[in-house]
Amino acid sequence: MTRTERNPAGLSPLGFGAWEAGGGGTWGPNSSSEEVIQAIHTAFDSGVNWIDTAEVYGGGGGSERMVGEAVAGRPGIKVCTKVAPEQEDHYSDKGMRDALEASLTRLGRDRVDVYLLHWPAETIPVRQPWQTLVDLKAEGLVGAIGLSNFPASDVEACAATGELDYLQIQASMLHRAELTEFGPLCEHHDVGLMAYGSLAYGLLTGKLDPTVELTDWRGGQVGSDDFFCVENYERFFAPDVRPRHDDTVAGLRAFAETTDHGSLPQLALAWLLAHPVVTTALVGTRNTRHAADNATAARRRLMPEEFRRINALLDERG
Repeated sequence: MTRTERNPAGLSPLGFGAWEAGGGGTWGPNSSSEEVIQAIHTAFDSGVNWIDTAEVYGGGGGSERMVGEAVAGRPGIKVCTKVAPEQEDHYSDKGMRDALEASLTRLGRDRVDVYLLHWPAETIPVRQPWQTLVDLKAEGLVGAIGLSNFPASDVEACAATGELDYLQIQASMLHRAELTEFGPLCEHHDVGLMAYGSLAYGLLTGKLDPTVELTDWRGGQVGSDDFFCVENYERFFAPDVRPRHDDTVAGLRAFAETTDHGSLPQLALAWLLAHPVVTTALVGTRNTRHAADNATAARRRLMPEEFRRINALLDERG
């Protein structure tokens, strides 16, 4: 199948990731909801036709409420949200139905276009919540369905049902392992692949001064009880790995400046979209100017030789 055929919800190549836009304790409060909504609208007006959120983003549904405000009066914008095993019963049939109803209320919609299981439960096998997802899709309460942050064995099991539409993984120039692991699997099963963390949480903007102390989760203190924040702090921002990433970013910035590929973020997004298996890449921001800059990446194309040169640089600086 082609990239388009692995995209049943008709998602644009770039999507707006609303984790940061939800504010809350993990990312710190928004300066103003109006500024964040303006950034989201700028992405929509620049060709982005979908937005990704989750019930846990922003604390207590904060991101979903923000997204609900942003998509109000924009029926053409598609919404993806996720349900997580936060409580013991959340991956039960009733728990998932209750969670979906709460998400729809916050979003101000009667249906979500894409609904994902956010991550595996410790004690509940994936087949249980997956069957409820399949039922919700059959009932028309959700459109496409999928998984986020699941191991390959669970992905294979859900793909075997013939109902897996999308898999969401973390992928960027600075974290290629999941793309290598799950890309062939998605191709084999004709599953759409969504990439998040596309700019490595700001590192691939080239604007994070290594000397500046980060006060959100990237500083290592906030979100220290959240496995995702802990894992990605160690992967990207811990003192023993940050210099290596900064060195890679410097090389990539030099490449962007000597080629016709715009800013470093545009190059990073164009690189992701140059992988045929990548259906769509998520990028989030609370800044209107950055939202406009990011959106143009979908129109940039890397030549095969440029793609090879970038990969060689990434391999060298690994």
